[in-house]
Amino acid sequence: MTAVAAPRLTGFREADRGLLTGMWLPGELLAVAPPAPPALARPHTVDGTGPLYVVRDLAFVRFADLDWVHRRARVEVGLAPGAESHAAEVLALAVAHGFAGLGLYRLHGWVTRAAGAPADAVRAAGFVLEATVPCGRWFAGRPVDRELWGCLASD
Repeated sequence: MTAVAAPRLTGFREADRGLLTGMWLPGELLAVAPPAPPALARPHTVDGTGPLYVVRDLAFVRFADLDWVHRRARVEVGLAPGAESHAAEVLALAVAHGFAGLGLYRLHGWVTRAAGAPADAVRAAGFVLEATVPCGRWFAGRPVDRELWGCLASD
């Protein structure tokens, strides 16, 4: 019996391009395909700016708006269709790399709960809800709330 390798972050390769397009909102801390995407919704494509990593066949992770002076970044995670059960694990990898690999002190990101992002996976990765912006995003033909989640490296 062969052991299955644990998911890990790897550098982006052209062969991973399929992970960078999907039915999710751009710029989300945890972007999952909505259960019923709006009829006119188009897949979002990641532009590749900022350190970009993949978890083979599961997700991409990008650190955007990097501030090296204050050691903080916005995190974006996009899960491949069918990889929703790996959300907490992928977020944990992103947090570990952000703190230990990049030497950051604070990570944050936006979550649009109306799009189906599970708060329990975000919370399990160490993020806490910092603020809710009422009607902060247009989604599925209506304004929906948007949440700001953040976490700090332990000292």
